Amino acid sequence: MNPESETRTLTDAERFELLEHPELWPDDPAIQAELAELLELHLGLQAHGSDLGTALQVVRPVRSLRSSWFLAAAATLLAVAPTTYALQQGRMLRRQAQDTARIEANAQHRGQNRLWGSFFQQSSELIQRFEQSPPLCNKDHEDRNEERVLAMALLEASRQLAGQTAPVANTQAEIARNELHFWLTELSLEDGCLTPERAQELRRLASTQDLEGQAQRLSALLKGEGS
Repeated sequence: MNPESETRTLTDAERFELLEHPELWPDDPAIQAELAELLELHLGLQAHGSDLGTALQVVRPVRSLRSSWFLAAAATLLAVAPTTYALQQGRMLRRQAQDTARIEANAQHRGQNRLWGSFFQQSSELIQRFEQSPPLCNKDHEDRNEERVLAMALLEASRQLAGQTAPVANTQAEIARNELHFWLTELSLEDGCLTPERAQELRRLASTQDLEGQAQRLSALLKGEGS
């Protein structure tokens, strides 16, 4: 097409001809915009061709954009498209809302698992510290002040977790938390300077209920699910 033809208004025949041959589109921005709108309309007709064909009682398939069916279908599409678009948008928004809710629920579940896993890990490490020889206070008494402070912090964490749903379906996590809560309470009530007999009693209590083993297993399980 020569430059003079690019500055004039295109006829319908020229529009359809250019629509079928995009490589021949002129450089004129106005004409390109016009052709782009026509192409968008054509794509919309293809997407809704079956519905429009029924509405217009089309018997034979359309083979050319120049047919009168295209013009009639275009008019029909302009009337139907807003409703179709609204339905599509509604479905898309519902899917987005469902996806967002699912993502938030999964994120909340993982975060909850990490909190419980961290509680069990720190509890396990605290129990392990009782297997180590501490410094002494008041002659032969064991200095367990640091352990007592940690126990008080873990008690507060345990109280916060008590207000949440246990992440393990068989309530294993809640049972273990309750058992650890009792042991942590026993330690927090001490003054931090324990007699060897009292320290041994706390070690025996933890060993009898396998608190360290339970805490380690649940920590690994929940941190794996929370990753």
